[in-house]
Amino acid sequence: MLAAGHRTLCLCHRKSHTLPGSIVIGDLTSVIGIQAPSEKVPTLRVRRSILNFGSSAFFLIVTMIVALKASPSLVRWLGDKRFGGARVVADGLGYLTLLELGLGGAVGPLLARAASNGDANTIRATIAAGVRAYVKVSLATIALGVLLTPLLPIFARDLVGDELSDLRCAWVVGLLAFLSLGLLPLRALIEARQRGYVVNLALTGQSLAITGLSLVLARAGWGMTGQAAAQVAGVWVCSLVLAGIALGGEGGLTLASLFQKPPEGAGTGRAIRDLSVPTLILNIGARVGLLADNLMVGGILGTSRVTSLAITQRLIVAGQGALQSIGSASWAALAELHVQGHQETFNRRLIEMTRITALLAAAGLAPVVVFNRAFVRLWMGDAFVYGGDFVTLAAALNAFLLAEQSLWAWCFSATGKTKVLVIPAVASAVINLAASLILTSHVGLSGPLLGTTIGFTAVGLWALPLLLRREFGTPIGPLAKAAGLPALFGIAATAIFWPLGTSLTFQGWAALIGVEALGLIMILVIGVALLLPADERAGWTKRLRSARGKAS
Repeated sequence: MLAAGHRTLCLCHRKSHTLPGSIVIGDLTSVIGIQAPSEKVPTLRVRRSILNFGSSAFFLIVTMIVALKASPSLVRWLGDKRFGGARVVADGLGYLTLLELGLGGAVGPLLARAASNGDANTIRATIAAGVRAYVKVSLATIALGVLLTPLLPIFARDLVGDELSDLRCAWVVGLLAFLSLGLLPLRALIEARQRGYVVNLALTGQSLAITGLSLVLARAGWGMTGQAAAQVAGVWVCSLVLAGIALGGEGGLTLASLFQKPPEGAGTGRAIRDLSVPTLILNIGARVGLLADNLMVGGILGTSRVTSLAITQRLIVAGQGALQSIGSASWAALAELHVQGHQETFNRRLIEMTRITALLAAAGLAPVVVFNRAFVRLWMGDAFVYGGDFVTLAAALNAFLLAEQSLWAWCFSATGKTKVLVIPAVASAVINLAASLILTSHVGLSGPLLGTTIGFTAVGLWALPLLLRREFGTPIGPLAKAAGLPALFGIAATAIFWPLGTSLTFQGWAALIGVEALGLIMILVIGVALLLPADERAGWTKRLRSARGKAS
């Protein structure tokens, strides 16, 4: 809630779970080479794709830098317990977003389909139906949130007196952000029109505004309540800006049309309901996997340990977001191949993307794992309690598993096969939750991360490849090789460089960044030479040159 780029309630924030609710980064078909060989991509589409991807990278970089600068001051001004308490509030509010009942995953695809067909009437009907549904959801969510307020101390066992009062006040203030839910269909419309770069830039501005206001209020002594107020203000400003942009675009949308009842026979309400149920179930599984950690740690170990967990894995979480952006950039184009009947090309490209994601994970995460202790020491100071190397290793493994399984899961969601994922998602979530609760009580801070690892490996690591073979004819052997060999290579690289992390001492950022960058380049170059087939290297070189030429 208080650190830029953190997965929070942030109702205007990008989705970071494993399934696409709407088109965020756009269709990078010309860059990643996933389109059918005969397809001619329009120049405007290529430029928008490059803008979408570039703005996404800009968002990640800016939020990471801002978090690095802001977090030490926030921890110092708030204290470990209030900082951790604010994270508990943020993640708790994140669970309340489940009451949207999967609407985002339903409205987005419907708008994308209507926008691609130029169907202004369907767009207006879908927006109106979405707004009406979201307004009802927002009121129900706030009412439930108020009723749940007395349960907050369960997840903050070490807060007492004024600290508990601050926690409850922050929770109630945070609920005000849900009043902006009715504007979400307008953001979805911007994304459906392949203008995800507009959303990314708005989110970047929102992140800067929230962090700036969070710092001011923390310094003024507003505690957890000030962090919640900063979040609400940022969410509302971003939502209003994006709503104004959507209403000012083509299609004849007006403020009055948002609240008009869709015409009889439009079918938009039923279409939204049909898509929303499986999306809701998948969102529940994603929330359990991604937002339960801080709540468990706060309830079992105390909110001060939440701060240690969040800071220790902060750099890895940023890398996780970058890896997931690869999958979010390719799902739309993979879906297009499937719809056009190019199954052989679909599977070949999916295996290529699996290998590229794994190679980038190995190159990016290995140096982070090796030097994370030094990074946290420079960032937070010698007095900060580092969460431990085991936390770092578990977080890195989860980042790799999440990136790969997100890519595979997007194939089903983007092609209208979301229901296929429901049973694996539920099974993984149940295993994750049970294992996390047990391990947090017995092994401490790394427990919830290990629970997530068990959930990923016990279900998704084998179930998703089997489903890919059944639904798309994807060969399991080449897919497993594409993911497994780079993973083993990354583990070996981490082991080789590990002694450097324990022996080198860094007095400044320049030396640390230089060593990590050098390690990343070395691992990536060696990995590409050893693990990327020659025909794939040639194909990627050709695609990147083609995209650069078209963009210019």
